[in-house]
Amino acid sequence: MKKLLAIVLAAVLACGVLAGCQNNGGKSSSTEKTVFRTLHSSDVETLNYLNTGNTYDMSLAANTQDCLIEYDPLGNIKEAVATKWEVSDDQLTWTFTLRDDIKWLDYTGKEVGKLKAADFVTAAEYALNFYTDTAYMYEEARILNAHELLEQEEGITFDMVGVEAVDDTTLKFTLNKPCPYFLSCTTYGCFMPISADCLTAFYPDFANRASWTPDDWSVFSEALDGVDYTKLWYCGSYYMSEYSPSEKYVMTKNPTYWDADNVFIKEIQSTYNKEADTIAPEMYLRGELDEANITSTMAKSWMADPEKKDYVHPERIQPDYSYFFSFDFAPQFDAEYEPDNWLIAVNSENFRKSIFYGLNRIGAIKISDENNAEVMIQNTVTPRDFCVSGGSDYVDYQVFQDLYVNDPATTKDVYFNEDLALEYKEKAIKELTDKGATFPVKILLPYNPNVSDWDAECMYVQQQLEGLLGTDYIDIIVNQGPTKNFLSEVRRKGQFAMLKTNWGCDYADPYTYLVGGPFSGDNTYTFYYKSEDPETQAIVAEFLEKCEAANALGTDDMTARYEALAAAEAVLIEHALIIPFDVSGGYTASYLNPFEAGYAPYGVITLRYKYQHIMDKPLNTEEFNAAYAQWQKDRAQAAGN
Repeated sequence: MKKLLAIVLAAVLACGVLAGCQNNGGKSSSTEKTVFRTLHSSDVETLNYLNTGNTYDMSLAANTQDCLIEYDPLGNIKEAVATKWEVSDDQLTWTFTLRDDIKWLDYTGKEVGKLKAADFVTAAEYALNFYTDTAYMYEEARILNAHELLEQEEGITFDMVGVEAVDDTTLKFTLNKPCPYFLSCTTYGCFMPISADCLTAFYPDFANRASWTPDDWSVFSEALDGVDYTKLWYCGSYYMSEYSPSEKYVMTKNPTYWDADNVFIKEIQSTYNKEADTIAPEMYLRGELDEANITSTMAKSWMADPEKKDYVHPERIQPDYSYFFSFDFAPQFDAEYEPDNWLIAVNSENFRKSIFYGLNRIGAIKISDENNAEVMIQNTVTPRDFCVSGGSDYVDYQVFQDLYVNDPATTKDVYFNEDLALEYKEKAIKELTDKGATFPVKILLPYNPNVSDWDAECMYVQQQLEGLLGTDYIDIIVNQGPTKNFLSEVRRKGQFAMLKTNWGCDYADPYTYLVGGPFSGDNTYTFYYKSEDPETQAIVAEFLEKCEAANALGTDDMTARYEALAAAEAVLIEHALIIPFDVSGGYTASYLNPFEAGYAPYGVITLRYKYQHIMDKPLNTEEFNAAYAQWQKDRAQAAGN
C-alpha cells in the first residue's frame, strides 16, 4: 500500500520508506563475474506463476516476470511496469499508466509481443475464474466483486470484477472499499501479467473462454500447470533460457528490460543435485558455487574455523513469518489431559501471566540457533523491520515499550522475569483454587516431529517452566503430534493447551498479523471467541474493537493507523492472550550482499537478483551485522523524512 504523489507519501510510509539512499553494506561489491552459480535439490512444482504460492516456484517467476510496482533495497516503492498511478478522492479507483516499450520474449530471447494492460486483465480473469492458489490476494486487495466471483455467486461474471484495461497503457482497478495496502498486493504472482496470445498459442481453445464452464477452466489450469518453459513468454529482468527437470535451469538477462542498468548479474545457473544440501557447502568453499545453504550446526563449526569463518554469516531475517505461543481457550483434547481444568486456568489472566513472564524465550530459541537467538526474538507478533512510519519501526512504538518489564538495553527479552512470574503464580493459585481448579494444571504442549529441533525446544520449555514455577503448579506434557497433517489434526482441532504457532503476512500493513490474520473473530489459533468467561470476553472484545477502529482509518495518516493497530496488538500482549516468540533465522554462505536486493516482506520482491552484484568476497558475520545496522538506520531515516 501506497499511492501516487500525495497518497504515495502516506502509503509509502506503510512499508517504511521514501525514495532515498541505498545500502551496499559498506564494502565494494563489484566484480568481473556476472554468472551466478548455485544448486537445487528439487524441481519446481509448476512454471505457472499465476497458480502457485510455492516460494521456490516463485523464485523463477520473480525474475522472469515483472509487476506493476517494485521495492528498492530500503523498501521504497518504485515504478516497474507502471510509470505512475493515481487514486480517486474516494480511494476506490486506482489507475495505472504502463510503459509502452516493454517486450515479451520467448525462451530464445526473441521478441514475440508487446506488453499491454490487457495482459494484467487476462491474469486476473484466469486467477479468479479458476480460484488459483493466490487468487485470494484479489480479495485482500478489496477488488470489486473478486470475492463474489471466487465464491461463484449467482449472476457474478468476470466482466463485473473491478479490473479493466482502459487502453493498451492504462489499467484500472475498482475497489469495494479503500485499501491502505493495495499496492503491496500487486506484487504477488497472480497479479503478474500474461498475454492471451501466449495462452492461445499454448492452448488454442483459450480463445473461446467466454463460454467456458468452471470445469473447462479446471482442465485449462491443469494443462497450464504442466506448461514447458518454451511455451511461456517473459517480461522480467531475465528470461528462462533453459529448464531441464532434474538437470539444470538457466535464466539469462533480458537485453530489452526497461531497467537493464540495474541488472548486474547476466546469467543465473542452477544445477540439480538431490544431495545439494550436503555437497553445496564444500563446492562453495572450492569456488565452484556462489551460494550454499548452511545449517546452524555447520555455521557454528565454520565460525570456529579461522579459514572458514569469513565465508558464512547469518541470513537476513525476513519478517514475513512470525512465531508465537498460543493458548487454547476451547480445548478439545482427551480427558486424560484434563481439558475442563485447563479451561478454568487459561481464563485466568494471572495464570497466563505466570507462564508469559516465566518463559525464558531466549533460552528456548537457542535450542535451534545458539548464536542468533537475540536477533530472532520478537516482543510483538508483528515482527521488527516489517513496517516503519515517522522514523520509527512499528515494534518500537511507545505502547509496546510501556509493556516491558525489563530494560531492553540489558536484555533482548523484555518479558522474562522470574520474580514477576512467581508473583503471578501466587495470585493464580488463590484465584484458581477459589474457582475449583486443581493442581498441578496439566498443559498439553504438542510438537511436529518433522520439524527439526521442535521436540528439544518443547523439552526445554517443559523443564525450564516447571523448574521455575514448580511441578506442584504446572505439569507440562510434551506430546509428539502426527507426522502427517499436523496443522489440521492438532492446531485446527484444538488438540493443545499451549502450542508454538506461526503466521505469514499477506500485505504491507500490521493488520495482516492481527484480525486480518491469526486473531480473527473465529480463529483456530486461540479459539478465544469460544470462551464463556466474562473477563476473557471483555478482553477479546476490546482487541477486536480496537482492530476494526484502526482498520477504518484511511491512508492520509499512516502513522496514526499504525499507532492504532499497535494499541490493539498491545491488548493481546498486555493480557497474555499469546506469547510473542521469534522469527525464522539461519545462516548462509553467499557472494551476494542481501542489502543490495529489493526489500519487501510480502510478494516476490526478495526472490529477485535485480540490483545485486557478485562480490569479490562474501560478507562475514561482523560485516553483515554492520551492514544490517546501517540498513535499519537508513530505512528509519528515509521513513522519517
